[in-house]
Amino acid sequence: MGNITDYVIGYGRYTIEEEPFNEVDSLVLSQFSYLKFDKILTGSGRVKKAMRIWELKESGDYETLYADSRFEKVNRELFEAMAGSRRFSSVRLYDHVNIVDPQWEIQFSAITCMFDNGFTYVAFRGTDETLTGWKEDFNMSFITPVPAQEKAVQYLNRIGSSVASDLTVGGHSKGGNLAVYASMMCRPKVRSRIEAIYSHDGPGFAEGVLDSEEFACIKDRIRKSVPRSSVVGMVLQTQENYEVVKCRNFGLLQHDPYNWLIDGVGFKKADSIFRHRYVTDRSVNKWIRGMDREQRQEFVELLFEIVRGLGSDDLNDVMGDPVNSGRRIKSTYEGMNEEDRDILKGIFRDLSDAIGETVREYVSEQIEEEKEKYRKKLEEGSDKLSGYIDKLIGFLEEEHK
Repeated sequence: MGNITDYVIGYGRYTIEEEPFNEVDSLVLSQFSYLKFDKILTGSGRVKKAMRIWELKESGDYETLYADSRFEKVNRELFEAMAGSRRFSSVRLYDHVNIVDPQWEIQFSAITCMFDNGFTYVAFRGTDETLTGWKEDFNMSFITPVPAQEKAVQYLNRIGSSVASDLTVGGHSKGGNLAVYASMMCRPKVRSRIEAIYSHDGPGFAEGVLDSEEFACIKDRIRKSVPRSSVVGMVLQTQENYEVVKCRNFGLLQHDPYNWLIDGVGFKKADSIFRHRYVTDRSVNKWIRGMDREQRQEFVELLFEIVRGLGSDDLNDVMGDPVNSGRRIKSTYEGMNEEDRDILKGIFRDLSDAIGETVREYVSEQIEEEKEKYRKKLEEGSDKLSGYIDKLIGFLEEEHK
């Protein structure tokens, strides 16, 4: 077993004609979409210009691919493996788009990957290192569609009208959410050509979205996967079926695709998410659904009023100086008016109450499960004992004769 880079090294010698496209390939391309293509590729709006993956190394701006310092080492290793493989090196890259606009609270990026046989994968990038991207993620709890979802629909429609082949769509984290939403809401002629939709630990949707006819048209094509300690993928999770993947590390670190365990050409599967994570995820969803949309919006705006006090939109800056960042957050919070502070404290108390209530419910459920197990064991024991007694009576009656 290994991770996605090990998979590319091990199976990169096979083309997709020799070894068909699979869920791990989707995660590879989803992670690949996080690379910083801006100085090398540009979104043309037409699928005419293209660059093969191996050609990226020939660019004078090659090093800018790794501008996100948090993942520079692992992203470099993955790209080197892809560029040196038969499976990925000749994949053509089309129509890269990257939009980050704090004013409109949008972070959206996508790229289209076409294999030599025409197989086309549309990869939506997840949340990047910008706080704008995280703000848009939070907005999803009370707004549908957010700007990135609208852009995803437009992008998929454009690719669908430019490419003759069927489409496979996917993404990691918010990218998985965008893949599902775009597939739901794109033009019917495009939707009918989508073969599979991969959501790798992608969050769910606000109430009502998945009750639509559009979702019913695609739900059987969704391939959702979450790690055993899933946090992001279980937020607002309701109607999407999912498979659970075993991972290295614990907690939020399992959201990182490099920690997902690969077994051959598939994920190493687990039966369910961790029990403690199940309680946490259920608590968070109970808390979110306990607020109406106006309350969610008020909470998000107040929370990010504090975050904006950090003075940077780049998480690398924030994480690079955690002590100073903590001081700025504290200072911004203390500078808020008392009413806003009370609102925030009240909402966090509601979260504490939701966790307590969920834990009590979970314990009660576990007790009932254990009672049911013991009841069944007693019934089985009673049946066996009755059987032995019947045999004994039969034996005695036979002896009496």
